[in-house]
Amino acid sequence: MAEHKSVCAECGGSTDEGFIIDKTQSAFMAERWIKGEPPESDRGPNFAGVEYSAKGRECRLVRTFRCVDCGFLKSYAIEEVEPPRYFSA
Repeated sequence: MAEHKSVCAECGGSTDEGFIIDKTQSAFMAERWIKGEPPESDRGPNFAGVEYSAKGRECRLVRTFRCVDCGFLKSYAIEEVEPPRYFSA
């Protein structure tokens, strides 16, 4: 992964790269961005059908930078990856 330098949009301070974890039913994983809106059936509180609605769509790993001075977070979805597979056997 190429290093991405960023300057805080809020205060101009320097940033550190990190990531935001996403909890699945039984594990944690790095957040992912899926192109488009989820189908109406996937918009409930459990969002359990996301694996099926993400299939065949553009999916990118989310990289997040935190300002070391003020804590502002800025995220980028640069690297294309496979969609999440939460319930695969």
